[in-house]
Amino acid sequence: MTTHDIPELDRKGLREFGLVTGAIFVALFGLFFPWLLELNSPIWPWVLGASLAIWGLAAPTTLGPVYRAWMRLGLLISKITTPVVLGVVFFLVIFPTGFVMRLFGRDPMTRQIDEKATSYRVPSTKPSKNAMERPF
Repeated sequence: MTTHDIPELDRKGLREFGLVTGAIFVALFGLFFPWLLELNSPIWPWVLGASLAIWGLAAPTTLGPVYRAWMRLGLLISKITTPVVLGVVFFLVIFPTGFVMRLFGRDPMTRQIDEKATSYRVPSTKPSKNAMERPF
């Protein structure tokens, strides 16, 4: 298992962290989700976003502990969501595709053993010059 080091940010990086994180809180929780769910706009995202933005502008170097905690939370969430998302993709896309292909006898890798074959090499063909004129 690999561990991820949280990079240390300078004054400019911490300022950008405060401004961007504050803007994202306002955009997501103050505007987008209330609009999507047809709810009243709550006040807390605006307060949190403004606090982070002002903090990032006024004293960005003191945002270091907030930044490290936020990054640790992101790493923790990624350890949970990545296996879940990959599992869902596997069981909803890859597994059914393979099952249907196997059901109909399709083997794209042609893994059948042919006792009479001298080689399993598939000869390559050189593409024509016209294929490079309009490749897509």
